[in-house]
Amino acid sequence: MKRVIISAVCLMFFALPGNSYGDAHQDTGVVGKVGLGLSGNFNFPVFGMKDRFRAQEAFGLYFTYARNARNTLEVEFHRTHFDPGKIQEATFYWPEDKPEEWQKITSPLARNSMTVNAFTINGLYHLKERTGGSDGVTGGPFITYGGGFYHYKNSVSGLIFAGQPNLGGGIDTTLELAPFNDTDVAWGLNVGLGVEVMASSRAAVDARARWNLLIGELRQLESYGVARTFPLHYFEIGLSVKYYVM
Repeated sequence: MKRVIISAVCLMFFALPGNSYGDAHQDTGVVGKVGLGLSGNFNFPVFGMKDRFRAQEAFGLYFTYARNARNTLEVEFHRTHFDPGKIQEATFYWPEDKPEEWQKITSPLARNSMTVNAFTINGLYHLKERTGGSDGVTGGPFITYGGGFYHYKNSVSGLIFAGQPNLGGGIDTTLELAPFNDTDVAWGLNVGLGVEVMASSRAAVDARARWNLLIGELRQLESYGVARTFPLHYFEIGLSVKYYVM
């Protein structure tokens, strides 16, 4: 896995065009500098994911390198903890005393949450050159794109076993499904738009909106009306601050 990550970083690094000869003869601002960034987002599950989870905050950090006036390379980590999941509120039908009479049952001890740890390599293409100097552009819109590894873990426990027979004494709420986890390391990608504002010659703030796609799945729970979810999607909106240290 380390070789894959190193190879991907090298590929994106050399794919971005270098500085032109003229860049060396002007104040280039952040061009050629390496920085650190912190981000705070709200992640919104979409498509099948929205039937399982609600929006949650996420936090991240990244290393950034302003390769030239239009291109930036980022190596990012961000973490999202979707809690609680909607499966905690899922119901199923069970015959109380007569097969023709069905009762809707909830699982009061149900627990569901999901954690996503994302390790991605991102490129930013700035629509205006960040040339620095008194007449230079110090910010503007950009397109962001990237991909990498998304480790996810969906944990479910406390669901009452929906297939138990009716023995005339009511449902046995102590008879539960065995707790389980849907966990994997999935390939994923992200794409979005943003805008950057330079607060000084070394510090910047940006706002961005991105869509994330994970090639992973969550199992179905047919008795509870929960379908298989594949692939996994979430949409994020957030702010980040970055400081170019060298």
